[in-house]
Amino acid sequence: MGRRTLMGSGLLILFMVFMLVGSLEGMAPRTIGFKVGYTRGQLRAVETGEDIQVEKFATNGLTLGLVANIKLTNWLYFQPEFLYFKKGGKYKVEVPIASPIPGFEVNVVDTRYLDYLEIPLLIKVALPLKWKVKPTFLTGLSAGFKLSGQLDNKVNVSLSGYNFTWPRTEDITSQLNDIEFSYIIGGGLDFEIGRGKLAVDQRFSFGLKTNKYETVIPASYFQSIGIPIPQDIVYRLKMYNYVFSVALTYFF
Repeated sequence: MGRRTLMGSGLLILFMVFMLVGSLEGMAPRTIGFKVGYTRGQLRAVETGEDIQVEKFATNGLTLGLVANIKLTNWLYFQPEFLYFKKGGKYKVEVPIASPIPGFEVNVVDTRYLDYLEIPLLIKVALPLKWKVKPTFLTGLSAGFKLSGQLDNKVNVSLSGYNFTWPRTEDITSQLNDIEFSYIIGGGLDFEIGRGKLAVDQRFSFGLKTNKYETVIPASYFQSIGIPIPQDIVYRLKMYNYVFSVALTYFF
């Protein structure tokens, strides 16, 4: 599926969602809001049976876009969103290479920056209190359409007390699933501000399907320092996207 097709599908879904908002105008009050927030992504690996040790780290990102808030009852809302959403993660892989040379170690640090057009469809519960501040609970599913992916790769070799590093950058958009579904759960606070409303929420997004990544370590790296590695080393990982986010939305 090409990127134009993905964008077209996303825009079609957006159009349908906001047509739904318009059709419910007579049934339930609604507001439209703009959201901006912070994301913290991690990649969770699935065991592949290979002798590969993975240490994971988080990466920081941004989310922003439009939110619709459709009031169904005094405490229940339907909340579709249309967002740019940053995912990704960083991990260190200890690569097992059999070598008679003492002190020979290889590790790879991969940082993956993943951009998505995210369309969450959420149910929001707001405690029916007569306060200007109301606690909320969110849950639902999200469809993420891939936009781009980039890998920052560093191969680190230790040899008899000497360290060598080879950095490179690679486009990995083709390694991402065209559409990624996620489960979302979270909560926050709604503040009534004059005729508008300010919402603060934090949520977790759990990818429901792995992306299959492949990384190649060229044999030429080792040959350049006198290590007789005859062919490129390839390791494969299956990883889920997990993202924690905190965001601020103003409904007007």
